[in-house]
Amino acid sequence: MKTNSKTIAVMMLVLLMASCNNKDARMLTVINEDGTCSREYSFHTNEKELTIPQKEDFDSLIDKHWERTWSMIGSDSLRHPVPITKAQLDSLQELNPDKELSDSLMVHVKKQFATVQDMSDNLLMAEGFKANSKLEKSFKWFYTDYTFTETFVYDGPAIFPIPISRFLSTDSASYWFTGQPNLTRDYSGAEQKEMLDKIEAKINQWLNANWFAEICKTIADHYDMVKNPPVSKETFVSQCNELAMHPDVLNDTDDKVDNFKKVLDNHFHSDAYYELLNSDTLDSSREEYGSFLSFDTNYDLVMPGKVMDAGMGEYDGHVIHYRVSGGRTISNDYKYSISATSRVTNIWAFVVTFLVIALSIGSFFIRRRSHS
Repeated sequence: MKTNSKTIAVMMLVLLMASCNNKDARMLTVINEDGTCSREYSFHTNEKELTIPQKEDFDSLIDKHWERTWSMIGSDSLRHPVPITKAQLDSLQELNPDKELSDSLMVHVKKQFATVQDMSDNLLMAEGFKANSKLEKSFKWFYTDYTFTETFVYDGPAIFPIPISRFLSTDSASYWFTGQPNLTRDYSGAEQKEMLDKIEAKINQWLNANWFAEICKTIADHYDMVKNPPVSKETFVSQCNELAMHPDVLNDTDDKVDNFKKVLDNHFHSDAYYELLNSDTLDSSREEYGSFLSFDTNYDLVMPGKVMDAGMGEYDGHVIHYRVSGGRTISNDYKYSISATSRVTNIWAFVVTFLVIALSIGSFFIRRRSHS
């Protein structure tokens, strides 16, 4: 069956979302004490793009107001100004004669923003997603706490018609796709495997149900091409919703396409849908799957002062590291948030307090002397 072959292949990638690692793509966010911020995106590029002068727009999203630099993976971390020169390209190619330069060239685009929401409104590398940010400052005299939260929301067409909540609890689904909450704490290796096997079985059932729903949607969208349909389009759609949860659909582990056809055949007592599903007319894939899964990057965050809480990130003493992706939104109504809290010591508050105490002590002794 050609109709949904691409769709099914892409949906299979969802199983890997928790472990896939596009280690080169990166988003760096820096929060400043005054509430301003900056964001830098790093991603693979090619020789042609690096020849575009800084005074010209990079593309329709990255204009000349974004600061641009480039670097090479595996050689050094030095940033070089754009545009790249022909001499530099020739030198790089000589160093790697058997390798495509585009595999190692990275471009870094950076921009300053007045507010965190302004930064989120200029979200790149996340087609189909929007972001909302909030920075809260809590003044406590000797120190000020900063809490930054950014939530990524998938704003495109519905991806999975059958929600995962019909198969797994919120915590189990979240653990599978994000690693949180940690459901395997204090588990032995055998106990972890047993739990993960059970979750994976439910994930496979969920995917099967959605694959079947996609097949039914394809048929419904082209129902006028079905010759001698056994039921009306409305009846077909209604009954397919129930069939998606049929045991033969959920527990199929072999040739899903042919077996799903058999489920339709046995239920409607007709092979009227076979010709349509085997035709080249419907050889297409849903673009929203591509945009949804393409959002997958490392997210680095630098907070002012000392980090007190890194949320689900890993703090290395300077930078908090997160992973953000489309797959991580699946278990939470297509939303995923990162959050961190840091503390800035107000040195001036200590100075003022010291001066007040010193003046108080000084005035106390002055009063004593005046009374003696």
